[in-house]
Amino acid sequence: MERIVRILNQSGLQTRQYMDRKTGEQKVINSVTLKLTDGIDTFLGEITGERAVNCPKYDPQYLYRVQCSMVVREWNSQQSGEAMQATTIYIDKINLV
Repeated sequence: MERIVRILNQSGLQTRQYMDRKTGEQKVINSVTLKLTDGIDTFLGEITGERAVNCPKYDPQYLYRVQCSMVVREWNSQQSGEAMQATTIYIDKINLV
């Protein structure tokens, strides 16, 4: 997905732990979350890994072209056993227009 957006809000660097499904190891992921709007839709995009560590503070006065990937994650609720889904938008590229 590619969009021309304005950045409404940018989080600071966040670090969280997760369990690697393949190895069973505890790992850490770095991320920065951006709240974006294309003038119609507002959505959250996430920059992860080393790019998040080196992420500059973006100016909300400018327009940016973002290229994003969407990933759907599925799991079963531990409380109800119900199948759940969540869509995460990862920002692959971001540049000034």
